[in-house]
Amino acid sequence: MSITTDLSAKLTSLLSYIASFFTAAGSYVNDMDIGVLVGVLCAVFTAFINWFYQNRKRQGEKHIQTLQAQLLAKQLQHIEQERCSHVLDDIHKD
Repeated sequence: MSITTDLSAKLTSLLSYIASFFTAAGSYVNDMDIGVLVGVLCAVFTAFINWFYQNRKRQGEKHIQTLQAQLLAKQLQHIEQERCSHVLDDIHKD
């Protein structure tokens, strides 16, 4: 037997087992069970999406706070430089 024949036989066997599993599961589960499962999956998916976007929002807010702190520090530095230059001007005038 060649390698491709072995591979195709294994793949066919695997696919038949998967199909058998889904056939057995489908005969065991009724419509209400499927509805409950879909509802639970939707709730979990919604919770994950909500967490993801809230996390991004918090990161954005932290970034904005960092930028505001940097801006305030630069403004304070500029004010201090102006104050020092005025003091030096007053000293040189005297």
